[in-house]
Amino acid sequence: MPVFLIDKERGSYKRAAELYAAAFEAAGIPAEMRGYEPATGDLAGRWVLHHTIGPLFRYVPGARNTAVVFHEWSRYPRVWVETLNRFESIWAPSRHVEEVLRNSGLTSPLHYVPPPLSFGGTARRSSWAVSSPFRFLAVGEAHFRKGFHLLIEGYLRAFPRVGEAQLTLKVNPTCTWSSPREDVRLVRDYLPPEAMSALYAEHDTLVSVSLGEGLGLPVAEAVDALMPVVVNLWGGHRDIVAAAGAWATPHDVVPQVFCSDPSYYADGQQCAYSSPERVASALRAIASASPEERERRARVAQAEISREHNISAAANRIRRSAPTNS
Repeated sequence: MPVFLIDKERGSYKRAAELYAAAFEAAGIPAEMRGYEPATGDLAGRWVLHHTIGPLFRYVPGARNTAVVFHEWSRYPRVWVETLNRFESIWAPSRHVEEVLRNSGLTSPLHYVPPPLSFGGTARRSSWAVSSPFRFLAVGEAHFRKGFHLLIEGYLRAFPRVGEAQLTLKVNPTCTWSSPREDVRLVRDYLPPEAMSALYAEHDTLVSVSLGEGLGLPVAEAVDALMPVVVNLWGGHRDIVAAAGAWATPHDVVPQVFCSDPSYYADGQQCAYSSPERVASALRAIASASPEERERRARVAQAEISREHNISAAANRIRRSAPTNS
């Protein structure tokens, strides 16, 4: 039985691991899920999957190590690549991450193995009627990379008068931001999956103006629930939705000039920048679209994710990339 080491301190990594666990089960390869702990004494000879951020990957001697790598920018730091090159294999959850790792000097065997993003039991929208006011939702950690500053400014430009629309930002419980206006609401509570589903259902569209995503699980969840989405089509978003199934916010690929930690930097890193005016234009466009058009694009996007990222497809990719006798 493989051992899946999960960085449970990061909510998106924990959620991705849950999706991978379901795919392992469907593949007939049940995995033992553990936290990412330093104790590794019982892992010799076992297939060990590591799911954490770049600086925390630790090769386990004597095990068959697979790193499940998420990364947002267009280059992976050199020291992190050197660590990954010790691993027996690497999994990329999106074509974006696959390309980033290849361009950054990875030499270990690399496999495209996204988690399943579409489930038959997902509660899906049945009405796309216009709300009054129109309700926008954005989901993510309170981090500059998520582009909330660009979204807020774009929203205020698109809807300069209170009452024209509403914007909800679902952020982490430690967020200390203040709302700039009464129609911009911050939800800081931890919400279990059923409460998140209800939050999606209460809003008319999901918006992401993130500067970079390794995949983009909130966008995937919204698409699978038949919720219209506003996104920039860069990075991991491209694996989830195409222009025909979304309101695409135009963007420029620009240098990534801000790092949370100097060790996270790699020369040549780029990201996707959508100006507030472009964000405002996309928000106005979806709010003024007909219910029929919002439904049409939502169904196009959901059909694509259901075809490419169902649990059977994920299970098949796991089987193909698993070590022999795993």
